Amino acid sequence: MDQIEHGDFVLAIGSPKYKRLAASDDGPHDHARFQLAMLREHLAADRAQWLAKILPVVLPGCSADDLPAFLQPYSATRYVVPEQLDELLRVLTGQPRRVQPELGPPANPAISDQDGLFRSAVLNADLSQVLVEAAESLADAVADLWRGESRRLSLDDPRPLATHWRTDAGEFDRLGPFFRRDVPSQRLVVLGRPGSGKSVSAIRLVSELLDGWTRGDPVPVLVPVTDWHPGELHAFDWLARRLARTVRWVDGRRITLASALLEVGLVLPVLDGLETIAEGLRAEAIAALNRLGSSIPLIVTCGLAEYGALDAAGIGLARATHAELLPPDRDDVEEYMVETVPHGVSRLAPLFARLRAEPAPTPLLVWLVRVVHQEPSRDPGDLCDRTRFPDLDSIEAYLMQHLVRGVYPDHPGHRTHVAFARVHHSTAQRWLEHLAHNLASTGAADIAWWQLDRSLPWIAPICRVVAGAALGFGLLSATGVVPGLVTAAAVGLVAGNSRYLAYFNVTDIETPHAFDGSTPNVRAELRDFAKLLGSALLFVVGLLALLTAGRSIATGRVLNLRAALVLTTLALGGGFLVWWFGRKLWHRQRHGRSDGLVVLADLKRPTSPGGTLRADRKVVLAGTGTMLAIAAVFAVLGVDYAVGIALGYAAAWMLFSAYARFTVARFVLAVRGKLPWRLFGFLDDARDRGVLRQYGAVYQFRHQHLQRHLGGRA
Repeated sequence: MDQIEHGDFVLAIGSPKYKRLAASDDGPHDHARFQLAMLREHLAADRAQWLAKILPVVLPGCSADDLPAFLQPYSATRYVVPEQLDELLRVLTGQPRRVQPELGPPANPAISDQDGLFRSAVLNADLSQVLVEAAESLADAVADLWRGESRRLSLDDPRPLATHWRTDAGEFDRLGPFFRRDVPSQRLVVLGRPGSGKSVSAIRLVSELLDGWTRGDPVPVLVPVTDWHPGELHAFDWLARRLARTVRWVDGRRITLASALLEVGLVLPVLDGLETIAEGLRAEAIAALNRLGSSIPLIVTCGLAEYGALDAAGIGLARATHAELLPPDRDDVEEYMVETVPHGVSRLAPLFARLRAEPAPTPLLVWLVRVVHQEPSRDPGDLCDRTRFPDLDSIEAYLMQHLVRGVYPDHPGHRTHVAFARVHHSTAQRWLEHLAHNLASTGAADIAWWQLDRSLPWIAPICRVVAGAALGFGLLSATGVVPGLVTAAAVGLVAGNSRYLAYFNVTDIETPHAFDGSTPNVRAELRDFAKLLGSALLFVVGLLALLTAGRSIATGRVLNLRAALVLTTLALGGGFLVWWFGRKLWHRQRHGRSDGLVVLADLKRPTSPGGTLRADRKVVLAGTGTMLAIAAVFAVLGVDYAVGIALGYAAAWMLFSAYARFTVARFVLAVRGKLPWRLFGFLDDARDRGVLRQYGAVYQFRHQHLQRHLGGRA
């Protein structure tokens, strides 16, 4: 360990085993794994120093993909031996490196001069151009996303509720200009009480920063932190997964643009809802963010009380400015409610008299009053009864109970989703309660269609068992019904156990997939298939040689020395081929290529939940249809054994998919009345009504209070 700390350089030799050690947290090789952890922590704490000190090396027979993720080409310069041996020797001996092109167009000096961020020296011209174009594309996508979300949430209908902020330097009323002008460290903590509008303020902040965005500036991206477990996933890895949008190829190397944009400081993460992380993990989350380096631009929203507890314990975001969201002005609240509630002047007068004797209402309470009292039949004056509503919290709880009825009125106006325009509020409430209860029981924060079956835990194992049984029966059905049933039972039991599936490298079956038809990926897949086919043919040749030798010996055909030598050669050669290429095939089964034409769907890009469903369904139908076509060809040729295998693979391909589990779960829940048949139409309609919000490929409840209320009722 002292050599790592005090040595001039650290050589990280890439290999498949080395990469597996970096990705795993259990098993042997604890010493090597501890060394990897040290390298990663040093790289996160002082990126400028350790990027120059850690030298990833790729030996003959390996590739850059064999390096750990945090040492991939987008985060460190790697040296391929022997092609770049001279360059490596120049670095080790202190000789000048070759000059790299500049980083594309001029960048923002506030970003490019910060310690810990990438300099242009480590980026070639092609990669610089790709990153700049990717940043522009990301800015457009994020702007469209939150522009549409602002319309759905009616943030500017008819006008935004005025907000005010307080820092040590004074008060102000616009967060975006304050961040640009008065936060030189580009690190801000936004604090507020429950319901004060922190999330809405984060949306407005992102929109304001994007309005003045120019080429080379970091792109503000709003990221809810509800699904981050800082002890399980490094902050950069988690952010990269959240921000991942596409994969591009530069100089034949695979570059994950989300990770690269984070590394070079072209993304400004706006982390919303730190208080939603478990209390015991908040300090660890702050420590993980600090380990990124205090020069990394960052905005975090958190509850005032929750962050105050951390601050009292001496824990806080390094070099960050704190801005507290103040209660709205009473006069502005009354004007806003009069403008947004029908006949507000006469209907709201008693409520205004009550509210003037209470602490200032929160924006959440104002929004609830507006939504619930859109129907003229509801009297806001009922909230003045101090016996029923002794304080504002009781008023808020009452309004939350009637929110669903407010957004699903008995006499709706024109709706985009005609099928749900006249859905009764009790029906909508039952569906929403099931969704909220499912989130509460599983500890999830997102309404994801591929996790719909979690409320029915028997669906996933049954699908896996049936898929395994179909595959097992297809493998030996041609030899007889009994052998087929025995094999079906054995393979079905193995498929039903996730630990056995992981042993055979059958993973990621619970996540939706998509096709990646990029030209480099197709070429790599064809090369991989050719290698697999060659290994399989040589394995079969060796097996046939062994069978021939064994049959000749068993039938007594060893009549002379020449025959004995031939049979010995067949046995030895066949045994070697079976052993060598059988080992290769087994290694490919356990540690094969992680990428291919079918890849995991990108769940965090600004897309729609329906888009990921269609992509996964396309993979299922294409794979199943291909296997059925192969079975039909074999049936015409009269190869009955191959027909059974192809049909077994077709059934397994279909039932192992996320789409199959979703289809079964949606059918069962719709029959039981827990969810509608047209689930996505209902979720989109609930989003447009302001009950839900869409983030990438998932939905979320707009307010945690509403989610907890509906989950508790269920």
